[in-house]
Amino acid sequence: MFKKSSGFTIVELLIVIVVIAILAVISVVAYNGVQQRANNTKTADALNGWVKALRYYRTENGQYPNAWTCLGGDYLYGPTGTDTSGVAQCRQDVAGAGYVRNTSFENTMKPYLNGALPTPAFVTAKSSDTQWVRGIMYAYGGGSGTDVYLIATFSGDVTCPGVQGMITGKSVWGGNTRCIYTLGQTTDPV
Repeated sequence: MFKKSSGFTIVELLIVIVVIAILAVISVVAYNGVQQRANNTKTADALNGWVKALRYYRTENGQYPNAWTCLGGDYLYGPTGTDTSGVAQCRQDVAGAGYVRNTSFENTMKPYLNGALPTPAFVTAKSSDTQWVRGIMYAYGGGSGTDVYLIATFSGDVTCPGVQGMITGKSVWGGNTRCIYTLGQTTDPV
């Protein structure tokens, strides 16, 4: 009579390991998709909040605020957002020169935002170590010289979310999307 041994065979163990690995990969991919959508929703919500406040400001004051600034708080350092020091900025065009938060602009806008600054997710669209954008940036008098516009950065190669009545331009830098929304012109009548 043969004695029956207990335990698993190598083939059975390999099958279990492969099944666990496949489930782990599916979970990671699903999590990354959820994280990307959450970041993009946060940025789109912040963008819409700023657009409403800027339009309200323009209605009351006859023009958009004159500033170049990052919108929201807690911007990160460096082109990847992982540096521990430097200048916390939302856009850099050349090494050492970029755009930062403007507290005077923020204080001017707070009444139009019910005191809270809408803050985007801090996704970075990086063309190079010296040219990148992150979060949302506001520009008064850029582009053609009279454009008033916002640059928002979204995770992944996605379609720029629509904002009512705004013209959009899109580019993809380093796998993330850079959307340009034109509010109007500095010379537009109210």
